[in-house]
This record gives sequence, structure tokens and C-alpha cells, in this order.
Amino acid sequence: MRKNIIVKSQARPNSQGRREQIISAALKVMISEGVHNVTTRKIAEAAGVNVATLHYHFHAKEEIIFSAMEALASGYRETLAKRFAQPQNLHERIGDLLWFIWSEIEGAHAEQLVLQEMTLYVLRVHHAEHLAGEKEHEIKTLYFDSLLQSCDVGPQDEAPIQELTDFIYACFVGILNQWLATQDVPMLERNTEKLIKAACALADGLLPVRQPQ
Repeated sequence: MRKNIIVKSQARPNSQGRREQIISAALKVMISEGVHNVTTRKIAEAAGVNVATLHYHFHAKEEIIFSAMEALASGYRETLAKRFAQPQNLHERIGDLLWFIWSEIEGAHAEQLVLQEMTLYVLRVHHAEHLAGEKEHEIKTLYFDSLLQSCDVGPQDEAPIQELTDFIYACFVGILNQWLATQDVPMLERNTEKLIKAACALADGLLPVRQPQ
């Protein structure tokens, strides 16, 4: 049996601006109405285009959702690059990274909720389940790249930094989901402090902290 797959549209000449317009509109609709209630017609209306134009740029709703995931990840990457331009050792980077991510999420609560809804939505679409894994990979890579840029870490440390990233990401996602459900900020702060200590201890076990070159 032929398996249906999501095919990313190839950008057409002079189409990037219109694609970005549609993606931006899709995010606004998803934030206001929830991912499950979004339709291509609603997205088209919010973007100020007709449905035919939308489908000229995107094959399906799932492709728009994945493009929105990519847009969010790209925005996060740019924000992290600006915030962490100065050298830091690994211990400092772990703590500052988690607190900075939390500050960004606290200021964009709706975006975090939409990201969670995106994951659940694509998991229920039989030909789009892989998009959930791709979204997780995109976001987790932001953590990995930031930690790998610590001044006492080198390219030879990619494997232990990946293991450290997997641990931090899994724990922090749980902490953030708990906050989404409870809105208990003091509990989030306590658990984040514990995670930072545990992550620093794990880092010391995975690779000795070296002096900056």
C-alpha cells in the first residue's frame, strides 16, 4: 500500500513573502482558536488570500503547521544567538540557558501551548506523525548547539553534550508542561533550580570541566 506523506512545497519565484504571510496568519489563528480548530479557509481569510492561493504555496494544512513550527524554531534560534554571544563555561550556560528559555516562554505562553497542540495534532494524522519527531529535533537542537558553544567544550565533546541535552530537554519539557497545567511559578522555579544542579552534576560526570582555551 502506498503511504501518504507530507511533501514540503518548493518555494516558487517571488513566493517567499506570501508564504511568510500565510505562516504568520496561521500562527495567529492557531493561538486564538487552537490547532484542532484551524482550517485552510480560516488561515486564508486571516492572511487575506483566497484558498486557491494558499494551496499554490502549501499542499495541506499539515505542511502549514510544520512550516509554522520551523518559523518558531528559527525565531528561537535567532533570539538565543543574540542572548548568548558572549563566552560562558558549561555550568554557567546550563543555568542561564534554562532561565532565559523560561523567561521567553513566560512572555509567550500562547506560543508554548500551540507548540504542544501541534505535536498532539500531527501525531493523530497517520501520514504526518514524523512531523512531531522533526519538531522535537528542531527544538532540542537549539539546546544542543547552545551548550556546545560553551567555552570549555569542544567539537570532540558532541556525544556527551548530546546526552546532556537529552536529559535537560526531557526534564525541562516536563517542568514546562507542569507549569502550563498548574500556572504554579514558584514550583517551576524550584524544579528548575534542581534541574540545573542535576544537569551540572551530570555534565561533570560526562566530561571533566576544562579551563577555557
